Amino acid sequence: MRRNIRQGSVEELEQIMALIAECVRVMREGGSDQWDETYPNAEVIKEDLERGTLYVCEDNGAAAGIMVLDENQAEPYAEIDWVQKEGPNLVMHRLAVHPQVQGKGIARILISFAENFAADHGYKSIRMDTYAKNAKALELYRRLGYEIRGEFRLPGKTAHFPVLEKILVRGD
Repeated sequence: MRRNIRQGSVEELEQIMALIAECVRVMREGGSDQWDETYPNAEVIKEDLERGTLYVCEDNGAAAGIMVLDENQAEPYAEIDWVQKEGPNLVMHRLAVHPQVQGKGIARILISFAENFAADHGYKSIRMDTYAKNAKALELYRRLGYEIRGEFRLPGKTAHFPVLEKILVRGD
C-alpha cells in the first residue's frame, strides 16, 4: 500500500466533502451526533484548504483521510487547565478517515505526521478535542499518549467533548 500525506488543494473540495459526508453517515448509524450537515461544512473546509492547513492522507492514490493542523483553539480551550501552558501549541482538528479504509492505521499515520510536524516546527504540545461518543478515537488518542485535560459542551449535542493534550519532548 502506498500512503502519502500532503497538503490538500481547493480543487479537492468536492472529494473531501464526499469523504466527510460518508463519515457523517457512519457516525449517525452508530448513534453519534458529533458531525452533521452544518459542521464541518464546505465553507470551513474550503477555508482550511485556502490557508494550507488541511492535510490529506492518500491510500493508493485516493484521499483516505484528512486533518487540519493550525494554532486556532476553540473558545472553550481557554477554560482548560493545560499542563503545557507556554506555547506555541499545535491544534489538531477535523481528523476523518473514510469508512471504507477505517481500521487500516490511517488515523495513526495522520497523528504521527502531526506529531512530527509539531516537533519540526517547534511546538511544545498538541491539543485537540473529540466527542465523548467517539470511543474508538478516544481510545486511540489515549494509547498514543494524549491525556484528557478537561471537557466542554456545545448546544444541541447530546454528549460532551473531551479535550486532550500531548506534551512533546524533544531529544535535542
